Amino acid sequence: MRLRPLLALTALIASAFASGCAFVDVHRLAGDAMAGRNNGTAGSTAAREYLLSQIQPITDPVGGSYTHSIAQGTNVLGVIPGTELPDEYVIVGAHYDHVGSSCTSKEAGDTICNGATDNAAGVAAALAIARDVARAPLRRSVIIAFWDREEDGLVGSLAYTQNPLVPLADTVGYVNFDIQGANLLPVLSNTTFAVGSESGGARFQEMVADAASEQSLDTGLFSAIFGQGRSDYASFLNVDVPSVFFTDSTGRCYHTNQDEPGIVDYGKLQDQINTSLKVTRDLGDTDDPPAWTENDLAVYSDAVTFAGVVDLAASDLSLFSAQDAATITDIKARVDALRDAGEENFDSNDVGPLLGDAATAVSLLTRGACDGFLGD
Repeated sequence: MRLRPLLALTALIASAFASGCAFVDVHRLAGDAMAGRNNGTAGSTAAREYLLSQIQPITDPVGGSYTHSIAQGTNVLGVIPGTELPDEYVIVGAHYDHVGSSCTSKEAGDTICNGATDNAAGVAAALAIARDVARAPLRRSVIIAFWDREEDGLVGSLAYTQNPLVPLADTVGYVNFDIQGANLLPVLSNTTFAVGSESGGARFQEMVADAASEQSLDTGLFSAIFGQGRSDYASFLNVDVPSVFFTDSTGRCYHTNQDEPGIVDYGKLQDQINTSLKVTRDLGDTDDPPAWTENDLAVYSDAVTFAGVVDLAASDLSLFSAQDAATITDIKARVDALRDAGEENFDSNDVGPLLGDAATAVSLLTRGACDGFLGD
């Protein structure tokens, strides 16, 4: 009986199918026809209609509708009912809006800010989870949410958390995507981040770390503050829902009109989908869901993770100006010293400098011409 090869082939086919769907989703949502998906535009309407065409056949409406109006925008939500605990929920979300033609860097003759990595790829990840869970539902219900007006200050997710369609007390966790399939530098092409899982205590951190360990990517876990509150995970943290924010951070293509489907690393995106799918399935099926946990702003493990990223980035200093390269070198020296001093010497006096260096590093990584760093 050749069951194991058959299972392996089935898994390979499923992975290829999911990867192909993500490719199509990104190209549809970030194509010029969507005109940058700014809220209140024809491009936003077209994006919303595409999302509805994908989720209506595989989900049920939430609160009686698949669309939920917010101020000057529309969220899109669908639910896959749980098999045993249908009144408990996991929410998987990504914002589908972008900035239309208002990006910060434009090439001559191109007025569209396509938003492929930000956040068509994140939407594609959420759609991939919806399709997978619809084929094999979980014990808990899974809500797939596409937020509008994230770019205007998290308006869509804030509207939901202020007037939730299912009780927040029955929401065991939130999985957020914002900027996926992006490479910050050639040497960081295998690096990605999971932010905020400490909000569900050690249990949630273990879920995320275990899921990430099954993929080839190096997933750095950071405390919530390192996401700078710049995506929809912050709305759920504000109402005490354990949340994890999967992101590649902001790089050279962020809010430029060169953030087009061709710069997306689809192999990386598939690994990210696989990681987040396992987290979603664990949340949906576990007998021991994470519980909301208050934490310090930053901890020693953040310094260790950040030091590892900066050490790698220092290998690509030639891609930076002399001044920025010197700044990265200085940051590397400080964070290496912080890491090497050991956990027993990390205290509250180290938090501010660590966060400041991290914010500076993020800013430096956005400088330079957009490049997907996809290799030959």
